[in-house]
Amino acid sequence: MATECDIVPAKPKTPNLAFYGKPLVGVIASQLDGDQASGYNKFGYQLGMITGVRWNDDGFNALEMQMSINERGSRRAFDPITFVNAFHIRCRQVELQVNGVYDADLPVLDAVSFIAGMRYAKLLKVEETEGVNPGISEDFAKGNVMVELGLTKSISNAMDLRFTWDYSLSSAVKQDRRNLLYPTGVYHNGVGVSALFKLGSQ
Repeated sequence: MATECDIVPAKPKTPNLAFYGKPLVGVIASQLDGDQASGYNKFGYQLGMITGVRWNDDGFNALEMQMSINERGSRRAFDPITFVNAFHIRCRQVELQVNGVYDADLPVLDAVSFIAGMRYAKLLKVEETEGVNPGISEDFAKGNVMVELGLTKSISNAMDLRFTWDYSLSSAVKQDRRNLLYPTGVYHNGVGVSALFKLGSQ
């Protein structure tokens, strides 16, 4: 018969850390500053890499970092009433992101991962393909901070699909420092879908 002296306290459970990496290829429909909120009507791409660390199998269980090359754009048609010129740009940039990951089971989709994080974009190049917007390169060159929400669903042993929505939180315009935290400054808003390719056993 065991006595109190024979009872050994259980050791605290330590997280089982697992590191992973996933290349990603995706499409983004964007709405950028200058198109008079005409809609998510310019399609671009994103190419990058996600790396993460997972410490559990469910709940809030992982932290991810993402780096990608993105093309976002803006398109505005000529307005015959106001005579506002047609406008079309392509904005290529490096985007860095940190995400928290929360795994859950949904009635229809079964196992999914919700993500939420912050994304920073740094301009590489602006190409004006129709019309001219003076100073647009300087406006975008200061960078942009966005919040991003998304959902990831595994569709095979080799690939996940991720659906995302991002919205500008901080815009910085070189000529007007008051726009540093003003959402109607130079903004990047987008919705996207990406394929994430699993490396090894993930």
